[in-house]
Amino acid sequence: MLPTRKRAGFTLVECAATLAVIAAAGIIVAQLIAWSFRHRTQLATRQAAIELTANVLETARTQPFDKLDKKWADAQAISSDMTDLLPGGKVVVHVLPVSGAEKSSAKVTRVTVEVHWQFAPEAPGQSVQLTSVFSDRSAKKGGAP
Repeated sequence: MLPTRKRAGFTLVECAATLAVIAAAGIIVAQLIAWSFRHRTQLATRQAAIELTANVLETARTQPFDKLDKKWADAQAISSDMTDLLPGGKVVVHVLPVSGAEKSSAKVTRVTVEVHWQFAPEAPGQSVQLTSVFSDRSAKKGGAP
């Protein structure tokens, strides 16, 4: 019978198995990081689109009521600082009278702002839409407002 001696250390198979487990864990972590960055970019883009729609509605709020028309709506566009955040972005503004308002003496207009963008040609298009209702702010002469 040959004497057996105990060896200190790892075998080649044990080292290969350990490296395989570490590599698999590294791949999973790398994919999670890439997904996180992609998701963060999409959220930043969506936030930029919401901010842009809100800014257009704020611009509408500052306009005189008579200036809220198709000409004003067609003049709205994505600002140069937003073009990088909204790839393939487009602003669509609709200014329509509110139905039923013509029966009363009030002038009421609905402004709808839509922002469309697309991350990549093969990706589905994204959009954000906000709507606000505006009325003529001028007071009647000769009476209480």
